Amino acid sequence: MDATRPPLPRLAAAAAAVTLAVAGVVVAAITGGGPGPEPAAAPAGATTVASGSGPARAVGWAPWDRDAAGRPLRWDPCTPVRFVLRADGAPPGAEADLAEALRRLAAATGHDLHLVGTTDEAPAADRPLVVRTAEGWRWAPVLVAWAAPGAGGTPLGPHDRGVAVPVAVRDGDRHALVTGQVVLNAARTDLRPGFGDRADAWGATLLHELGHLLGLDHVDDPAQLMAAAPGAGPVALGSGDLAGLAAVGADGGCVATPSPTVGRGLG
Repeated sequence: MDATRPPLPRLAAAAAAVTLAVAGVVVAAITGGGPGPEPAAAPAGATTVASGSGPARAVGWAPWDRDAAGRPLRWDPCTPVRFVLRADGAPPGAEADLAEALRRLAAATGHDLHLVGTTDEAPAADRPLVVRTAEGWRWAPVLVAWAAPGAGGTPLGPHDRGVAVPVAVRDGDRHALVTGQVVLNAARTDLRPGFGDRADAWGATLLHELGHLLGLDHVDDPAQLMAAAPGAGPVALGSGDLAGLAAVGADGGCVATPSPTVGRGLG
């Protein structure tokens, strides 16, 4: 990342949740980030979906979940996925590391992964799903933040590097990932900026947790960055990682995503 690039714009925190009930909409919050995380607290009326498993593990990748047609649950690649970074508590180089991780994952998926600014918003298990803008309601941008374990009721454990909480919404035959959070452990001062070695690099952690955010589960293959244990060695996406990212990416075409207006009653 060019050090002379101007700083990101600072954004306001997400709007407060609206308690309008919406029939026929199912929300799932999904967590990842290491062996044995506690289930995430999902919004009122939500259901928690278990992480994916099964034959896909044998070829080096696994989806978080599948839609009604049996396809991996994913984001709409025809719409940009927006991210905001909470600068408070982030280590040196966090913005550059996040931008580089998004660049690598965008290349692997074909998604437009767009870091739109920084925010004061803190991670929270009951984070609103939507924000109101001058153009109307939008799904909240993905929040990336460094925080203390358990901050805001999130399922970040004291020894975890980070945790991902992607959120999927289903409204009739429209079913997609629409928002989420990636919470990194600010207490892990043993980790270093950059992408030097997967054993101690924040870059490796970001790639792993953002892989969950985009729709991938843990795998047993230690050669993959989506392995449950980080291991050591170059910070590079493995063949299974790349196959999985392609499967949840643009090659599958556009995804019918629920309207953000339904999210007003799900926060």
